[in-house]
Amino acid sequence: MEIMARVDDKGRILIPKEIRDRLGIKNMVKIRVEKDKIVIIPIRDPLHLLIASVVKGTRDVASEIRSLRRAAEEEAFKGLDERWS
Repeated sequence: MEIMARVDDKGRILIPKEIRDRLGIKNMVKIRVEKDKIVIIPIRDPLHLLIASVVKGTRDVASEIRSLRRAAEEEAFKGLDERWS
């Protein structure tokens, strides 16, 4: 599949829903440059694996899930600042 996409003034590209659905792209992707190409790699949400391990009886499961998601995102971004500095 190949599409043409417009880049806006802030450098953003909209990935069409059909492609996001096909590749399972949700909240995060990895982006890297290979020679003269940009490669976008879907990152599976680690919370899907962790949700099953949430302690039963937790009063605010949604809050706990948000906290776990933040921790997972922080972990995913570790080292990116160093790489792009």
